[in-house]
Amino acid sequence: YCGRGARCISISFLNQAMFPLVVRFGIAAAAAVAPRQALAFSHLRSKVRSTTTKAAAAGEICETSITNQGMAEVLCTVSNEKDRSSLWSEVAINAAKQFTITQRNKLKELGALDIERPIQIVGEPVTDNCGLGDCVIDYDEGSIDSKSESSSPCNTKIIHFQRHGQGYHNLICDMWRELERPIDFDSSDPNLNPVVRPEFLDPPLTNLGMQQCRSQRDLCAALSPELVIVSPMLRCIQTARLSFRDHVTSVPWVSHEGCREELGLLVGNKRRSLGEIREDYPEIDFSDIEHDEDVLWEEYGDRRETLLEKSERIYEFLTDYVRHRPEKEIAIVCHSAYLFTLLNAVMDIDDEMLRSWFLTSEVRSLQMTFIDRNGE
Repeated sequence: YCGRGARCISISFLNQAMFPLVVRFGIAAAAAVAPRQALAFSHLRSKVRSTTTKAAAAGEICETSITNQGMAEVLCTVSNEKDRSSLWSEVAINAAKQFTITQRNKLKELGALDIERPIQIVGEPVTDNCGLGDCVIDYDEGSIDSKSESSSPCNTKIIHFQRHGQGYHNLICDMWRELERPIDFDSSDPNLNPVVRPEFLDPPLTNLGMQQCRSQRDLCAALSPELVIVSPMLRCIQTARLSFRDHVTSVPWVSHEGCREELGLLVGNKRRSLGEIREDYPEIDFSDIEHDEDVLWEEYGDRRETLLEKSERIYEFLTDYVRHRPEKEIAIVCHSAYLFTLLNAVMDIDDEMLRSWFLTSEVRSLQMTFIDRNGE
């Protein structure tokens, strides 16, 4: 069983010369304590054949992918006609609105909104057609041609940002808020801050989180990224594999520590060893990550990375890495606090909607332009 309204079955075909009629089935279950099994098709390899069938009576759509290693993955999803707004609770929506206010005030108090850096990064909306959970480019509008050769690929790009779906750490925090129990994210006391508990190490998506990400699949399939960049955190990899599933074999996938959530203290932001992650997701290029263990998180010890420190890390990621990628259209799957800092303290953006706090699994497209203030 894999998520609400879906069942995931892993099938491997044994050597047919020896066992011509033997087929092995396995069920993959998502659980907070077993993150490596949280995504039923996490071991998906290059597709050799893919088929889709629909059971009209049950409204069930099943997709089978067979790999050149002889493995078959089946994802069955029951059609859901409910309003997309049901994917986000009122508590989660109100929390996002509140974070937009409180976090921007914190950035303002620190002077993070007024820092002038050598390279200005300007963000502009690429569509006026925005809905709950998405604000992505509409290629039919004609206002932006992401493949245009009129500007340097290093200076202007189309970026599709996505926040990961609901993780178990998000769930417990929403439960605390429903109980009107305050959370002190700066505290190391698990009675005041649940995300410091060791059980939250690199948490996977919840059942609802998977459903949120699957609901974005059609939206993401209509996009044209030439590259997918993911945070090495499990919830982001799972999100990208669900939402950008149709781009898995057609474009490169890379992971980079420059787009992960804030470092230090919060165990929910500490990743597993790179060896474990590579074993689960061999199709993703992790070569830009230097250390097997999470050295970056450990360096901060029992304190959180400050907003100013995070701002500089984001700026370096955008100017040193993203800017110099040859691709002009890129998908980046990462985190909420990271994205809010990026859109408010690192980039220059006038559009208020683009600058607001992301809901879980939300996707937003923007045009990103790099301007060297020295004219070089």
